Amino acid sequence: MPKAKRLPSGNYRTQVYAGKDENGKPRYESFTAPTARESELLAAQFKADLNRKKQADRTVGEAIEGYINAKEAVLSPKTIREYRGMFRNYYDSIKTKSIRKLTSEDLQLFVSSLVGRISPKTIANVYGLLSSSLALYAPDKSFRVSLPKKTKKKQIAPSDEEVTALYNESSDEMKICIGLAAFGSCRLGEICGLSYKDVEPDGIYIHCDMVQNSSGQWVLKEMPKTSESVRFAKLPPEVLSLLGTGEPDELVIKKTPVAMSHQFAHVRDRLGFNHIRFHDLRHYFASIAVVLGIPQNYIADFGGWRQDSPVMKEVYQNKILPIANHYARKLTDHFSGLIDSKGYTDNTVKATAKKLPSGNYRTQLYIGKDEDGKSIYKSFTARTPEQSLQMAIEYKKNMRTSV
Repeated sequence: MPKAKRLPSGNYRTQVYAGKDENGKPRYESFTAPTARESELLAAQFKADLNRKKQADRTVGEAIEGYINAKEAVLSPKTIREYRGMFRNYYDSIKTKSIRKLTSEDLQLFVSSLVGRISPKTIANVYGLLSSSLALYAPDKSFRVSLPKKTKKKQIAPSDEEVTALYNESSDEMKICIGLAAFGSCRLGEICGLSYKDVEPDGIYIHCDMVQNSSGQWVLKEMPKTSESVRFAKLPPEVLSLLGTGEPDELVIKKTPVAMSHQFAHVRDRLGFNHIRFHDLRHYFASIAVVLGIPQNYIADFGGWRQDSPVMKEVYQNKILPIANHYARKLTDHFSGLIDSKGYTDNTVKATAKKLPSGNYRTQLYIGKDEDGKSIYKSFTARTPEQSLQMAIEYKKNMRTSV
């Protein structure tokens, strides 16, 4: 910043370069004040205002390009590639507008023009990039824009039967990928980045990811997306035996994630499981872990998620339809048994006839324990509660007679 100079009058003057005039000659602004500090402060304020105006004179397109370039060193190659793809595809109608003249109405019309063309989630991503770019180059400007609400998709994780069929119908190479994803919760990039030096007798050490760089080339990235992604995944011995052996730095899978994704789609389509994506195998892992009663903090560690990750709750703990149906039947049977159950109890056999969803009644009679000490029950189903209980009473009498 230029220093103030004392004038013959005793005041102080600071001169600031303000650009060039219409003839291309340098232009300066002067700021005079009783003290050097006041003069320099006025000059600094002018310089800051001038810089803000220069920034605000950028177009929207220039701001987005500048933001992407500024963030290239700190964001992942995948994110930068996605940003550039969005810039090519979605901002033509607004990228020539000056930021200085931009209004909330302009932005709202831009967002509204995207509705129906792309999903609400993609619209949010497109506007998020635009908003971040404007915040960087015009921090004093604020806008009010309404975005379309995201539609919540019904998530159903693959079932045990579907995962087993996919595994059994695959080549050994594809079995490795399915096994690592479904039974070890590995991402496809982590699977393709796995080398033999990271294979242990009881599992694999995950610390490398295969990703595309900004040029679209597949490269190995030492640190996965989050620090929680670095982990050890225990695996069934049947899956580990498929990995084989190789040189320490040799990759277990010799293909890219895209190639393996296409190979998976071929197996999936052949089985008629068109609704299953490869990444859904991670949904399966987390959902099965919940069903088995494993605490969430352990599931997060096993799968490489943050402990507080909303993805754990919103996406990965999806319903598995056959299991959901099993629990639903369990609930309805229980509630059916509560309805008017007191009128159908017989103290002779200490049992209750419970109404089933079919309309029939069932009485379960305790008859002893097996050789392992587990309780044994015998069921008696009939069209009425009285008939069901009477069958249990007769069976109980015959048990006593035979003894």
